[in-house]
Amino acid sequence: MGIISLIKPLRKYEDYFYRAYTYEQLFLRKKAIEIMNLAIKQPRFSKEETSSGLFYLGMLYSKSKEYKLASDCYNQGLEIMINENFKYSDNLKKVIEAFIKNEDFERAKFWLNNLIQRQSYDKKFKKLAVIEKKLQ
Repeated sequence: MGIISLIKPLRKYEDYFYRAYTYEQLFLRKKAIEIMNLAIKQPRFSKEETSSGLFYLGMLYSKSKEYKLASDCYNQGLEIMINENFKYSDNLKKVIEAFIKNEDFERAKFWLNNLIQRQSYDKKFKKLAVIEKKLQ
């Protein structure tokens, strides 16, 4: 990683991700956000890569306390994958919590319900049920 990822040409999704991650580690979050905004616009990337890019962008915005932008990125990332099976990640809790912090309760409830139903193919999605109490 390090300096190499800052000079290597951006071709694959991983190149964009590592460049943004390197900028983030150097406390250059705005530069990391710029790179990920470029990544999510690449038509050659798969649904999974674009969705992953939107999630990472959402996390960068959350760390900057820009919850509205984070919420929008997470929503777009989930929309892309709405009809796809994907593995559970602990980051999904952060996604729902970002919706809540943004007072975007409608999206929080919709996606929480959608994700909890995914237990049918991955039991780990059940972990999200603890968040339901926050939305009561």
